[in-house]
Amino acid sequence: MNLRSYLLPALLALILHSVILSALFYSWFGYAEDQRQLTPRHVKAQMVDLKTQVKASQQAKQAETQKKKDARKKAEVKKKADAKKKADAKKKLDTKKKADAKKKADAKKKADAKKRDALKKKEALKDKAQKKEKARIAAEKKRQQETKRKEQERQENARKEAERQQVEKEQQAAEQQEKAQREAELDAAMAEEEREMQAEQDQQSVAGYRDYIAAEIEQSWRRPPSARNGMKVLLALHLLPTGEVDNVYVVTGSGNSHFDESAIRAVKRVGRFSKLQEMDPVLFDRYYRKFNLEFIPSDLRR
Repeated sequence: MNLRSYLLPALLALILHSVILSALFYSWFGYAEDQRQLTPRHVKAQMVDLKTQVKASQQAKQAETQKKKDARKKAEVKKKADAKKKADAKKKLDTKKKADAKKKADAKKKADAKKRDALKKKEALKDKAQKKEKARIAAEKKRQQETKRKEQERQENARKEAERQQVEKEQQAAEQQEKAQREAELDAAMAEEEREMQAEQDQQSVAGYRDYIAAEIEQSWRRPPSARNGMKVLLALHLLPTGEVDNVYVVTGSGNSHFDESAIRAVKRVGRFSKLQEMDPVLFDRYYRKFNLEFIPSDLRR
């Protein structure tokens, strides 16, 4: 039995108790009201046949249960029929699969046999090709060895010939170098001689200008009271190509600042050594662009 078999009796019992409680409640309070009003009242009651209702509920329940049993039985019959149909179909399919598998196995067996025959034939051809390739490799190796021997012989001959040519070339180069060295030494000696002669000529040419510059400075010099015999000062002169004095300063002083300053003033009084414009510009740049002059006035010389 399940929950539904108790539902209907419980519902009927609940209804019956509600009716009884309602009647009692109405009877109690109605009697009190009647006593207050002193008027008689009539109570109408209705009897409920619970046995009949319970029996009817049980019959309905049994009918529902039977209906469900019939439905389940019908479903089971259908299920068995479907299972049999499905089993027959599966059996038929299995039979077909077995037949297909046998057919496929036979075809595979035949294909494997054919493949083995082809493989044997291929192996035979491969062995033949390998033998042929080995013979070719051996012949090629022999040919390469012969070629290598000839190449080594050729290289050896070429090396000897190159060494011979190198020796000849070195001998020729040594002779040429020796000849060139002799010529270079001769040219260098001649050039040195020419330079010495030119330097001597230049020195002779510029020596007079140095005396000229010293004389010009001495003429412009004013002897300071502190000057004494033997005093000298080394001056640095910077000249322009026109002979103008660009700068003058003391390199080595005399020890007497008045004497040193008098020498600088004398150079500035000259201002320009005009004869220097007659010099070769190259000689001017070499000797008189910047030079040192030792200034010793003649009246202070011993």
